[in-house]
Amino acid sequence: MPKKRRSREFKNNRVIDIEVARQERMERRKQSHKEKQPCKEPTHRQIVKSIKRRAAYSLVIVLMLAAISVSIFNVITLRMEKSEAEEKLLSLENEKKVLEEELSNAGSEEYIEQQAREQLRMIMPGEVLYVLKESEKTEDETAD
Repeated sequence: MPKKRRSREFKNNRVIDIEVARQERMERRKQSHKEKQPCKEPTHRQIVKSIKRRAAYSLVIVLMLAAISVSIFNVITLRMEKSEAEEKLLSLENEKKVLEEELSNAGSEEYIEQQAREQLRMIMPGEVLYVLKESEKTEDETAD
């Protein structure tokens, strides 16, 4: 079993008055404060040490500010990309609606006839199809 530690006053098994002990302690503290000498001029070593400390703190602060600014830049660019993606999504949804309408009309006879006339250049029996050449048309217009 370890030995219990006792303060110096209790080693002699004497009774101590608490108020007297407090007064003595306060007097010792006052004397130690009085004995301290006023601050002297800092030495060269202390000056260099404080400069290094300030430089280290400044470096840490600059690095923290750089990290924060990079984070803010990333947040701003991500928000811009998000808004662009939302705009693209809206345009694609509009295009989807148009294509769905076209798909719903694809089975009707009017739509089939229209597509056959426009894309395949087909005509109904008894109709005449006139084809104009673009190169002749442009040459005649430039000659005038």
